[in-house]
Amino acid sequence: MSNFIIATEDYAGLGFAVRLQDEGHRVILGFNPPAQTTRDRELCSRYSRVGEGMVEKAPLEELLRRREDLRDTYWIWDSNHSTEENELLRAEHYYVLGGGLHCNKMEHDRKACLEFVDRHGLQSPPSFRFEKAEDAISFCAEHPDAAYVYKPDSGDKFETFLPEAEDTTEANSELRLHLQSLSENGGPKCPFLLQERKDGIETNVEVWFNRGRPVFAFMSLECKKRYVLDLGELSGCAFDYVFTIPLESRAVQESVGKLFAAYEQMRYTGFGDANFIAAKDGVWFLEKCERFGYNAHPNLFWNLAKRGTGEILISLIDGGFTPDFAEGFGASVTMSTKENCPPGKALQFPAKIGLDLYFYDVYRRGDVNLIAGYDSAGDVLLVNGYGYTMPTAWETIMKKAAEVRFPYRHYRPDGDQTNFPSSPIRRYEALKAMGYI
Repeated sequence: MSNFIIATEDYAGLGFAVRLQDEGHRVILGFNPPAQTTRDRELCSRYSRVGEGMVEKAPLEELLRRREDLRDTYWIWDSNHSTEENELLRAEHYYVLGGGLHCNKMEHDRKACLEFVDRHGLQSPPSFRFEKAEDAISFCAEHPDAAYVYKPDSGDKFETFLPEAEDTTEANSELRLHLQSLSENGGPKCPFLLQERKDGIETNVEVWFNRGRPVFAFMSLECKKRYVLDLGELSGCAFDYVFTIPLESRAVQESVGKLFAAYEQMRYTGFGDANFIAAKDGVWFLEKCERFGYNAHPNLFWNLAKRGTGEILISLIDGGFTPDFAEGFGASVTMSTKENCPPGKALQFPAKIGLDLYFYDVYRRGDVNLIAGYDSAGDVLLVNGYGYTMPTAWETIMKKAAEVRFPYRHYRPDGDQTNFPSSPIRRYEALKAMGYI
């Protein structure tokens, strides 16, 4: 068995650390808390609980200091953070997967991301950058017949604002009111983009690369609104479906495929994705998130992978990776408690479904699982399941979710329905009919 360090900022990789440990690997969760966490005593206390009693933990800074003793360790970044530490390990030829300058820029610098994909022929909806809400309001007033989406240039994904009105004039007015509210509450936190809203089918394609060579692709259809029928605020991911697709498919070739030359030039090893809209006038690129992103990777590894998580990660880093994933569909749903939940609430589930859960905000005291209360949005864990069809995959996870109990729990039960705008089943049907998959 092998040695792994899961480098984390917000414990998004806790589930992977637990899974690797269950497979018999030695695992350390290397944490590097955000600055705002270290400044808040109560938040820092909750942060320190996450993963306790479940997996070995150590400050990432400490692990870097003794890295020479960890030369045979595989360092896995669960998201884009601690970029300097990541690049140092890469420069010294350690085994590293995820993170780094390129991935961090693609996720957090929208302007740089759009310029990167544009150089390689992947067009984005017309986008306009602003620093002041007042200037953006004036711009919208000058273009009343166009609808736009508000996207922070380097902010969190949940801060994106998508007008709900179908009529473009009404959507324009809706956005102006949102911008006015931002202006009256201190203004936007950072520069932002107004991106022209395009009509079509939104999806995400991810390709895995080994030293610049594309080796595997899958598609993720996710819903981001927190509550049933696409109500409520945007979250990282409320639920999703994943399934494998050929590298030769239209969905790949007209999205990430346009960037193959760039990845080859970088000799890139890792994940390359594109969130885009397939429309009647072509493909419109929206954003990239090149990391172990929200539900998609746990869904893929838990439900479709035929080999162990550690074996897959090692083979991708070492160069011996061969795709070995099941046909059919993986499904996952995020289970949450109330926002800013007090720590110590009990989390109960039968042992038979333990391996189907991916933990976020959990710690263990003896034999009892507890909620740490660090995640301000209240996300606790993912429930995963497999099916030969999307409805049967959904039926599987709903049965499991019903057996998971904790205070104030909620999750979306409508993943098999088709009566809301982002229904994955309807989107899958449309993409298939259009010849993308």
